[in-house]
Amino acid sequence: MKHVGIITEYNPFHNGHAYQLQKVQELFPDKQRIVIMSGNYVQRGEPAIFNKYLRTECALTSGANIVFELPLLGALSSAEHFAATAVLSLHKTGVVDTLCFGAETNDINALTQIADIFVSEPPKYKEALQTNLKTGISFPKARAKALATCLENCSYWEELINQPNNILAIEYLKTIKKYQLGITPIIIKRVGNGYHNPNLDCMFSSASAIRKHMVTDTKVWESFIPETAKCLLSQSEYTKPIFVSDFYNYLQYAIWQNASNLDHFHEVSKDLANRITNITQYPMTHDALLDLIRNKNYTNTRLQRALLNIILGITKEELNLHRNMHYTPYLRLLGFAPNASSILKDMKKQSTIPVINKVAHADKILSKTSYDLFQKELYRNRLYEQVFYNKYGISVPTEQEHTVIISE
Repeated sequence: MKHVGIITEYNPFHNGHAYQLQKVQELFPDKQRIVIMSGNYVQRGEPAIFNKYLRTECALTSGANIVFELPLLGALSSAEHFAATAVLSLHKTGVVDTLCFGAETNDINALTQIADIFVSEPPKYKEALQTNLKTGISFPKARAKALATCLENCSYWEELINQPNNILAIEYLKTIKKYQLGITPIIIKRVGNGYHNPNLDCMFSSASAIRKHMVTDTKVWESFIPETAKCLLSQSEYTKPIFVSDFYNYLQYAIWQNASNLDHFHEVSKDLANRITNITQYPMTHDALLDLIRNKNYTNTRLQRALLNIILGITKEELNLHRNMHYTPYLRLLGFAPNASSILKDMKKQSTIPVINKVAHADKILSKTSYDLFQKELYRNRLYEQVFYNKYGISVPTEQEHTVIISE
């Protein structure tokens, strides 16, 4: 038997995530839930609010059976590369035949139709996309307008493609179609407040709203997560938030050190590099810097990812290497429930991707290229741990000291 894959960030884990896990269990009572989760850095170009081990434990106590870490080069990329890394990794475990994901709509036929156009790129769409890009608007806006030229009822399609979870859902469907994967996609429609809703007025408030309010109230998460996860987080000394602003001094230094070649970093164009280096005195806050370099060519998320790539030293060359390895250099096992041990045994026979259980053993199972990438990922995670220590004075176990979490 094969099982259900779930792609997520759990940033932080909340009631909506627990709802999704519960629905998957109801839909597929005989299958187990295999999660692939962003680690200490997330797709919006920010550090995760809590570290990956805390978030793994929350997932395991709330219905996940296995949690893998999404390789950093995929986690900190555009929706296309994020989705490709996650879906292909799940496929190559050899034990996943279903993918469940959230979206703002349950119209999977519509999302599939969009994904088909993006994969096949009919001439009408391709021409419109190039025309739109020449006007200087961002790629997501140019793509949405180009899509509308291929379909009737333009406003409906533009609305679909402009909603955050729908965007990722389309990319998952694209990956399944492009690589002809034997994976069945299933939508679980998002409940509660929308992704961009800033209010905490619903038990299913969004992760973005929770993070926003944690800036001034670090305990606000307690009202919006399931009881099992709340108990776990309440007892941990590491349940303290980290924000992108905590990395700002490192960003200033990284810019000064690399001023002559900023465009070597992933998602930093020559234009953006010039915008950054033309600033004579860097402002005192991360948000103020974003305001100085923002224009219609770049989404806020793209800018945040670009700046975090500069901090972490992630280059275009590295991302190309990641792509050339079919987005799947390795998987890192973060944790599992005891009833999932049989799946891990099956993976040893069926997986076509190396799975790292112990950091110390990585060099024995990875190719030299994959091992080099993994070493860089460990180094970048060490910065997250250092920032946490600088802020709270609490030492964090290193990656070498952490063991795989086994949920009780």
